[in-house]
Amino acid sequence: MRRLVLLAVAVAALAMPAIARTADERWDVIVVGGEPEAIAAAVAAAEEGARTLLVTEDPRLGGLFVRGAMNVLDLRVTPVDFQRGLFDRWWRAVGRQNAFDVIRGERAFHDLLAGAGVTVRLEAAPVRPWLEGGTATTRVQGVLVGDHRLQASHVIDGTADGHVAVAAGAAWSFGWRPLGLDARMVDTLVFRIDGVDWAALRRGVAQRGRGYAYADARVAYGHFGGHPAAYPARDPSLRLRGLNLGRQDDGTVLVNALLIYGLDPFDPDSLADGRARAAAEVADVVAWLARDVPGFADARAGGVADALYVRQTRQVATRCTLTVDDVLDHVVTDRDVAAGGYPLDVQTLRPSDDGFVFGLPDVYGARLCMTVPVGLDGLWVVGRSFGADPIAMSSARVVPFGMAVAEAVGVAAALATREGRDPADVADDGAAIAAIRTRLLARGAYLPPLAPRAPAGPANHPRYADYRAMLRWGLALGGYANEPGLDAPVPYSALTYLLANVAQRAYGDEDGARRALARAGIDGPDVPATRAATAFGQFAREVAGIDLPPEPAWSDLTALGLGFDDPGRPLRRGEVYAFGRLLLDLRASTEP
Repeated sequence: MRRLVLLAVAVAALAMPAIARTADERWDVIVVGGEPEAIAAAVAAAEEGARTLLVTEDPRLGGLFVRGAMNVLDLRVTPVDFQRGLFDRWWRAVGRQNAFDVIRGERAFHDLLAGAGVTVRLEAAPVRPWLEGGTATTRVQGVLVGDHRLQASHVIDGTADGHVAVAAGAAWSFGWRPLGLDARMVDTLVFRIDGVDWAALRRGVAQRGRGYAYADARVAYGHFGGHPAAYPARDPSLRLRGLNLGRQDDGTVLVNALLIYGLDPFDPDSLADGRARAAAEVADVVAWLARDVPGFADARAGGVADALYVRQTRQVATRCTLTVDDVLDHVVTDRDVAAGGYPLDVQTLRPSDDGFVFGLPDVYGARLCMTVPVGLDGLWVVGRSFGADPIAMSSARVVPFGMAVAEAVGVAAALATREGRDPADVADDGAAIAAIRTRLLARGAYLPPLAPRAPAGPANHPRYADYRAMLRWGLALGGYANEPGLDAPVPYSALTYLLANVAQRAYGDEDGARRALARAGIDGPDVPATRAATAFGQFAREVAGIDLPPEPAWSDLTALGLGFDDPGRPLRRGEVYAFGRLLLDLRASTEP
């Protein structure tokens, strides 16, 4: 039976030449980590002339794509192909389809590294930053691998969780805490199914239509009539969602759908326990799917991934940050070194939600300053822990975009090594960035043209600014169509949800919203304007501590800066956002 793991003899055959491990090893660039982004940074640095070492504690190269077996690619290919440069070279090596074979993908990573002349060390002893203090900033002058000191002009942290940067003292945020919510995107165990009749799967999907699922030669995804999500998990911390299926070269299928809640991503024992509990559920999951999913009649459980698919942990504090405003305003500058455009797709945060799509950008740029940690010299950060706010990260987390940013960092580190400069110096220098952009274009990267671009969504609507203010807090959705429905009448449930979340995020009192609504006597499907004014006013008075009469009226709220008068009808969604924005503006010191 074919396993997800690569045989040890194959790893040995692909290993790079070793060098003497003295206490004073000297490299131009050291990249830490085995993730695809780490590999891209190392290959780019070496191809630009830097003597480069990639060192990782992992036993295999490829991170999420290999150890996590996440073989369905999150791509943006319209209106242009954003994934060029090094990612495209790897993608072509694995067949340039929507999914890839994991072992073929791993070999392609090794081939890229070998072709660039990168020295690779797998299964290294614990890797720590080698620091030098005594200045206004701390210098990362290399890494410590066990008892060995490896010096470098530049270190690139390509670990999934920003391990090196944090160990060096970089500030960081966790999950959605910057938005007042102690949560993060859920983790997943990818597992393999054998015996799937892919042709029958495609026929069944075609018969049922696009609303059921999508399937092509390599991938299938969708809710499949709701059958997967109805799976009755034995473990209450597990949940099956709609299927995301990737077919491998031998016909086996990898499944990204089994969610695991409540894990500590920094505790190896917690991750191992979650993986074991999910793995124990896989046979039952496959049997459940075989009842209803076309082509699954003879399906049987195969292996599970070596590691979990962890979507979100840290964001390192960097010299600039990718924000959701950058993404939805389509900000493109002459300092960009990569282009993104994947949807703002936030996977489920809690068992009670099904995830959120905040919008679909046309294009946005990434700058080098997003990869330079504040207060540290000699260090760059690539991968999902680079500088982004929680909502922007839901787009920027995808690997093809991360590899594009990492390729730029590799080019920048090589240039900085040649010129004896620090990351911050290069990231702030327009001339250096222009030179890096020239090299990236020569390497085949895509950099979008500079041009005026309208923001996503109904920018001319009078309540658009209110909508965007709420979206920054994760309290408004645009969906794939960037349509927030600002003129839609608001039901009681929507008002309750919005006020409860404003109370939780900004004031730490989620129940206060419910109390205010109850006292205002709102209990029907629509919200009369007079009752809404009373409810909002009582909330502002009791939860936010604002000086208002016991029975607030519209005039009291307008005097605070609400910006519109009594509409004389049930409220629209845009008007509710205006209420929410007012409450958040009154708490401006906590606004992200």
